[in-house]
Amino acid sequence: MAMILKHFKQILLPVDVRIHKGATKYIPKLVRRYDLRNVIILTGPKTYRIAGKRVEELIKENNGCNYRLFIVKTASRVTARKIEQEIRGDFGEYDAVLGVGGGKVLDVAKVVASHSNALLISIPTNAAHDGIASPLASFKEKGLPISIKASSPVAIIADVEILRKSPVRLLRSGYGDLISNLVEVKDWMLGVEKIDEDYDEIVASISTMPAMLLLKSADELDFRDSKYLKLLVRGLILGGLAINMYGTSRPVSGSAHKFSHALDYLGYGRGTHGEQVGIGTIIMEYMHQHYYGEGDWELLKYSLEKILAPTTAREIGITKKQALEALMYAKNIRKSRYTILEDQNPSKRDFEICLEKTGVAR
Repeated sequence: MAMILKHFKQILLPVDVRIHKGATKYIPKLVRRYDLRNVIILTGPKTYRIAGKRVEELIKENNGCNYRLFIVKTASRVTARKIEQEIRGDFGEYDAVLGVGGGKVLDVAKVVASHSNALLISIPTNAAHDGIASPLASFKEKGLPISIKASSPVAIIADVEILRKSPVRLLRSGYGDLISNLVEVKDWMLGVEKIDEDYDEIVASISTMPAMLLLKSADELDFRDSKYLKLLVRGLILGGLAINMYGTSRPVSGSAHKFSHALDYLGYGRGTHGEQVGIGTIIMEYMHQHYYGEGDWELLKYSLEKILAPTTAREIGITKKQALEALMYAKNIRKSRYTILEDQNPSKRDFEICLEKTGVAR
């Protein structure tokens, strides 16, 4: 048996995932299920009013569970370290970290839970990207983006009522991040074909199927509708789980993310991560269709337009010159991750044609 088991890998997956109206009511049951005695609640100034206060009240109802509340104002490893030090000083060991907020709060919660060997419970207040469930924490240090491995959530409590009230821009951003999985898996397949990269069909399917479902409903997409909001949240969670299952972000991060990272490194524009990735997806899908005859960049663009997400560089404060510079810069980001940028090595003129044809920048 030991000989057989060594050929399998251990995967940590959440055992409690709730995506429905009133899901926060389940928190007291989680406290009892995991026999939580001491917990940390991390939330933000705004998200405390939106959901953190309610979570605090629900924890209070469990008389046998002590808690400490921290308001996260700045997302960084320094913030996480300060929280860890303060807890050790006067609270001792704790069983779980409850992250109540958006990506910044959840990223700090992941790091605190990881360093303290505590359970992580993810309670998102928006659906802007797949960080809801991923084991990666993203920060900016010295103005540059970094990503580190951290804890995976043992439970995810996604209350649809809370998420529906989040800024619609963040929901559109989440769709941009999710839809990018379609082109990122195409990039992954290039790595399989050209450099004999490892591959997992199940992980790839988990990454792409939710995006395909939403794309098929492009004409009806409306994330204020619970039906589509649930599909979006479920897809983002599955994207995070795909990272966990494969062990890296390969199933959800390729050329479209390289474009977004390039904008971050260069400091261009005012787009969110998902908005940048969404525009990058149009560009890279066009290239896959042009070079390999696979994809439908016009449908991808149409679906983003349908939900009023940005589809042009101008909409996120980027000029054509800056978009071109970012695309050229993207070719030098994480070159070990094989994508269409490595396979075709597009020239500046190739990118100019792509931007003009797709209408991203003219």
